[in-house]
Amino acid sequence: MSDSRIDTYRPSLADDLADWNRNAASYSALAGTSDDTIAQQFHAVLWESLGNVHARDILDVGCGHGWLSAALANAGANVIGIDGAHELLDRARASYPHIPFIESDLLQGLPPLDRVFDRIIANMVVMDLPDIGPLFTAIGQLLKADGRFIFTLPHPCFFNHKSAQDAQTGQRYRRVTGYLQPEVWRIANFGGHNHYHRSLTYYVDQLRTNQLAVTRLYEPPHIPVGEIAEEDRPFYTNIPVFLLIEAMSICQ
Repeated sequence: MSDSRIDTYRPSLADDLADWNRNAASYSALAGTSDDTIAQQFHAVLWESLGNVHARDILDVGCGHGWLSAALANAGANVIGIDGAHELLDRARASYPHIPFIESDLLQGLPPLDRVFDRIIANMVVMDLPDIGPLFTAIGQLLKADGRFIFTLPHPCFFNHKSAQDAQTGQRYRRVTGYLQPEVWRIANFGGHNHYHRSLTYYVDQLRTNQLAVTRLYEPPHIPVGEIAEEDRPFYTNIPVFLLIEAMSICQ
């Protein structure tokens, strides 16, 4: 999935947004469809964490072309979608004109909104942002006392680390070549974009700083893509490549 690692770890949101505007068509053609194996891995637990969304106020952070916002609205939620890529938002507005979509780069947090939320969801977005501090602060402020913040991301421990096979034993393993140091990886998916690698400690510290406590952590069995030998399938499914984290305010 990775073309290269970028040595300098610094915000470059203008470049990131240019990537996602350029990739809007290829991303929209897959994300949220029946071919989206990432969404399949999260589906049951994501909706279990969301609970009954009927008449609840929900903010979909990094909504993209609006597929999850639409699913929430169809379940009776009052949804606002927000994203920084105008090409994706154009698609969202054209497909779901009944849902309000707001353009904001998310790097400065969130724009002024006229409500607080029962649920705030960031589905596969936090790893695409060069700085998540202001966003997590805004989420902590906009979450109702009994609300939930749910976000999904590639698993920092295993995502993008190549699998290998021991020449003598034949045993497969993930070759982790680094973890704690923040890095920027150039990912080829959808036409190419930056991935901001951070440790689990980093994410939990961001939650803790903003008075949010982890209430659920889910590591789904991986659904491998492409041709996989049947005897190798247990190895791939047993190492999670993605992660769901649910958090709630401790200031109740």
